[in-house]
Amino acid sequence: MRRFFLANINIQGSGAIVAAPDYNTPGGSYYYHWERDGALSMRALLTTASSVDEVKPQFEAYVGWVSKVQNEADPHGQPVLTEPKYFIPNGSVYSGPWCRPQNDGPGLRATTLIDWANAVKASNSSTSSNADLWTLIHTDLDWVEANWQQEGCDLWEEIRSDDFFWNRFTIRAALSKGAAFAKVQGDNTRAGKYSEAAAAVAGTLNAHYDQGFIYESTSRRKDAAVICALNDGYLNDGVFSPSSKEAAGTVQTLNALFCSSYAINQADTKAGIPGILYGRYEGDNYAGGNPWILLTAALAQLLFRGATELSTGSVMDSAAYAVWGPLLGLGNDYDSKTTAQAMAGAGDGVLTRLRTHVKDGGFHLNEQIDRNSGHPMAAKDLTWSYATVLKAVHSRQQYYDSL
Repeated sequence: MRRFFLANINIQGSGAIVAAPDYNTPGGSYYYHWERDGALSMRALLTTASSVDEVKPQFEAYVGWVSKVQNEADPHGQPVLTEPKYFIPNGSVYSGPWCRPQNDGPGLRATTLIDWANAVKASNSSTSSNADLWTLIHTDLDWVEANWQQEGCDLWEEIRSDDFFWNRFTIRAALSKGAAFAKVQGDNTRAGKYSEAAAAVAGTLNAHYDQGFIYESTSRRKDAAVICALNDGYLNDGVFSPSSKEAAGTVQTLNALFCSSYAINQADTKAGIPGILYGRYEGDNYAGGNPWILLTAALAQLLFRGATELSTGSVMDSAAYAVWGPLLGLGNDYDSKTTAQAMAGAGDGVLTRLRTHVKDGGFHLNEQIDRNSGHPMAAKDLTWSYATVLKAVHSRQQYYDSL
């Protein structure tokens, strides 16, 4: 899977990440660089790499790509930073109609570049200087700091709101990391502005926990984008941690939704295959409304991260265990080690069910799995699918390394 993932990165030496090398999907061609997918995929590449040097060529090319596209002319009368996608390999803005603006992109891209800069510094590797990277990073974060309340499109590019949980949680992370990075660069003015904005974003998050789960938006409450957010926007500060009651209630709610929605989940359970396949949201009808590989893997990653959290000293409170305990098939008496083992076991179950449906294709990962037959479908070799599965496997290893 990593080999297939790498084939989609740094296309033609341009630094672009192709969403999928597939020109004929239910949504049309995926042969573009999506700003969101690219940032998340490059961060996954770094997270799962054995060293900075292993991914240095891809990151140096990506830095060049970002430098180019941040300065592209925008034909749509909006800041180019919030464009959804770009042509490969020249980096020009996609000229057709699309859901715009997409306000999560700048923060996700800045987060990836900050992680890269910090990894380079920690390894003493010789590559792009932090000063060069800082210019790219603050170009994105300056826009985020000033515009985080602006209305835009959701993760799935379908609906509009000024208050998506995915946007808020990942933007908070970007601004918080940006504030720390700005301070290291000696830019105290930006550090202060980013910190202030991050605190303001954080103040909106608790309102998304309602009726026992975290909802994505008022117009689309039950949405697995929240699971991705809990992975990609977490800051290790305890706010909506993977073992929290908020995460537990969200998993419980989405489990009930997708177990009842998909015949393949019911058939797999009847056949004794553990786990569950997750789709996008309640009422999804894109390409028939199916489970998605990346969302299923995101659930597995969340479970492994929760297991690691407990195995490294965190204690689950009674409110969280009241939900996690029944979900994991545990008794009334909480034990940290037992709960961690059960969470990791649940993560293994999710990956086992996913593996069942992709192994016959040689572990090529499509976008979706047919809700009835269980066969892979839609976009072939989706980069985001590889990114999330590889992150889940990496998080699994982190759990076992923590024991």
